[in-house]
Parts: sequence; C-alpha cells; structure tokens
Amino acid sequence: MGVLSKEDITEITGFESDICVSLYMPAHSSGVEVNEKHDALLLKNNLQQAKRILTEKGKSQAAVDSILKEASALVDNREFWNTQSQGLALFLAEGLCKVIKTPMPLKEELFINSSFNILPLLPLMTDDAYFFLLMLSKKDAKIFRGDAYGLELLEVEGLPNGMDDVIHFEEKDAQQTMRRAGAGAGRGAISGANYHGHGPGLADETEWVTQYLKEVNQTLWTELLSQESAPLILAGTEQIVGLYRQISKYNVVEENLTGNFDHEDKNSVYQKVKEIAAPFFKQQARKALKTYYDNSTTELTSSIPEDVIPASFYSQISDLFIVKDAHIWGTFDEASNALVIHEERQEGDTCLLNKAAIKTLKNGGAVHVLEQDKMPADSKIAAFMRF
Repeated sequence: MGVLSKEDITEITGFESDICVSLYMPAHSSGVEVNEKHDALLLKNNLQQAKRILTEKGKSQAAVDSILKEASALVDNREFWNTQSQGLALFLAEGLCKVIKTPMPLKEELFINSSFNILPLLPLMTDDAYFFLLMLSKKDAKIFRGDAYGLELLEVEGLPNGMDDVIHFEEKDAQQTMRRAGAGAGRGAISGANYHGHGPGLADETEWVTQYLKEVNQTLWTELLSQESAPLILAGTEQIVGLYRQISKYNVVEENLTGNFDHEDKNSVYQKVKEIAAPFFKQQARKALKTYYDNSTTELTSSIPEDVIPASFYSQISDLFIVKDAHIWGTFDEASNALVIHEERQEGDTCLLNKAAIKTLKNGGAVHVLEQDKMPADSKIAAFMRF
C-alpha cells in the first residue's frame, strides 16, 4: 500500500470482476481524526455499508468476508493510521486489496460495480507536471520536487549543507574548494573530500557566498538537473537568490520566494510557492482545449454523451474532457452498441464517465478533469477525436 504508481493505474483500470468495490475517503496524518480514531471509524462504517450492499446483491457471507477481510483488518491498525496523507482510496475484489494514499483530499464515496471507479483519482493520473524548489540560505541548501499536491525533499549526494560545508585553501598557489569530510552527516554527507578548482582567492563575504552557491549549482547539475527541464523556483534572501541567478544556466523561474525559510514548515512553504507554480499545471489540458477549439467546427469534436461515450470504447478519442465530481449513469453494451442514459442512478447502472475515462486511458488517449466552467462545452463530457 502506498502512493499511486503507473503499475497501480494499469492494474486498477484493467481489472474487471462481478464485484469491484471502490472506496474513497478523506484521511489525516495527525490531529483528532487520528488520535480519536475518526478516520478508522469512517472506514469501518463504509465497509459495513459495502457489506450490506453486497448481501443485498445476493453475495454469500463467505464471499463478502473474502472481499472485505484485508480492508477490515486496517481499521484497528494504528501504524496504518499514523502514516496517512490527505486521502485514502481502497480497491477491493476477490483476490485483490489495493490501498492508495493520496496527497490530495478525497470525498467520502463508495462505488460497487463490475469495474473500479477511478474518477476521484484522475487528477493524480493526469496532472503530471512538476517543478523544483531550491531553498537557499547560508546555513543550508535543500531542493524539493513539487507538483499540484505538495513538496518532496530530494536526497542529492554531495549537496552542501550550508557555507560551513565548503572551505577553501591554497595549494601550490592554486585556489581550490574542499568539501569537508563528514560535514552534515546524513543528507548530502560525503566520505573523503571533493575538490573543485575555482580560481583566485576569495576577498569578501560576497565571494564566499558565491563560492558556496557555485558548489550548490555544480552539484545539482551533475547529480540531478542535467537530465531535467522542469522549471526551478528559488527561495532565499534577495542577495542569495540574485547571486544564484547569475551562476545558474538552468531553467530558473523569474518569480521567487524572498526570505529565510530555514525554520519554516514544508507545508507552509508549499502554500506560498504553489501560487508561483500554478501556471505549470494543467498545461496539457490547456493545449488539448486549444486543439478542441481549433477544431470545434469539424466532426473531430463532440460534447454529446451519446457520441462521446461509444467513441471511447472504439479507440476514437485523443483527448477526453470530463467535469470534476460529475456522473452520467446508465449502461453501454459494446457488442450491440446500445447506450442507455438515466437522469438518476438506477439498479444495474454504471458511471459512464468512469467507463469512458478507463477506455480512453487504456486506448492511449488523455483524460482531463475540469471544473464545469472550464469545459469546452456546456456538457459533462466532451472529446477531441482521432478520427
């Protein structure tokens, strides 16, 4: 159990059985929801509801217990609840119990059908843009990988743990930088010493800081950024950020965070940096929307569910657009190409938005989850077709 991986996506979207239970709920890493077992109780209640529904569908007690057994064991697993993120998704079937922790909050929802419902997870599957945040001060240097949901501290071998981790000395009239052995044991710690030639002697503090930042820049380029193109956002004092901009040749974002963030909580920093990073997200959706609008007068675009849903089954869709948190209930018989849509959910219905999303992903198309006012048409579903 863990974060969503490509293997998870393949398994979840490809799995079909007579009973597939998809359970979504909010989660917390601390607070009363964990200490008073509120989240555990929420899971327990949803599993009890799933048990009632399965029993009403005629499933035997043994079959129901087999499907829900592993998930039920999590209710009293304190270690499990102490290691949560913001959302929790469970996919349960005979012989399968897939548990996914999500960095975004999830609404409490329960779906039982012949395939899993992936709609709440679609933003995680499709919002794959990311950026780097480099937090610089005289005492430390940290680099994070950020996305639409949070920051992850990266372990970069040899990254200086502040200016004290970089000292200089003269040897045979050549000025060199020596990385102190064992300085900052742990992240960035090294054994022995690393030497990099840096020219003539250092005259003042600005040159000392510049020397340190050159070491940071060189290490990041060698160990990480030479293979990357994602934008880099800087955080630090005006002096340090200004000097680093002069040194780095990487894709550094013009806007930065100004201040000293040595003692600031990662989540607090993220709330500030995400305003700068916001334009990087949904880039693929924006490109897809432009393509849709450019072809809006052709037969390659449609926002009619009766056209789009069947097209998803026949590999016709390049880009599928669906409204966040929306559903279209009904059935589709691929063999007879018979589509039935109901205004309200009826017994035996499936969410056709979910089916269309799964089919589009499996057939190599892209799925974009948008707010209603961002949709290319006044509909819950729209698509740009391959043909």
